[in-house]
Amino acid sequence: MYTVALQKLIDKMSLENCTPDVDISQKVINQSEVNRPALQLAGFFEHFDSTRIQIIGNVEEAYIHQLTSERKIDVMNQIMECKIPCLVYCRDIEPDKDVLELANRHQIPVLRSHKTTSSFMAEVIRWLNVELAPRISIHGVLVDVFGEGVLIMGESGIGKS
Repeated sequence: MYTVALQKLIDKMSLENCTPDVDISQKVINQSEVNRPALQLAGFFEHFDSTRIQIIGNVEEAYIHQLTSERKIDVMNQIMECKIPCLVYCRDIEPDKDVLELANRHQIPVLRSHKTTSSFMAEVIRWLNVELAPRISIHGVLVDVFGEGVLIMGESGIGKS
């Protein structure tokens, strides 16, 4: 299975790291799908795929904002205990200080994008699909025989050329 370094995602998507004390040097992404954790914020964790990038948009932030401080800390702690790869806030939403404290404690990177949630999701999914696509190496040579292309494939060093 292929992986992408989190730092490469941060650079490619021009993300701001809101948790500079979290060591991201060994963090990798291995899933091209993303998740908006609306159900998890409400406390439903059945079928939660913690390997996905978690994205907070306006809707999630509005829900978080109406929670009591105790409930917010409890639910965000549950999400971060699942060892998510990162939490991305879109639309330049400023992460709550309690969330940043939890993220530092759990060593979960919290990132921020200026893009709208939908456009960020579409861009990151498309890019990760390319980066994480399966690949193989095939040895071969292409020759032109009377205007037709002929591909000769075989093990390296067997004399295809």
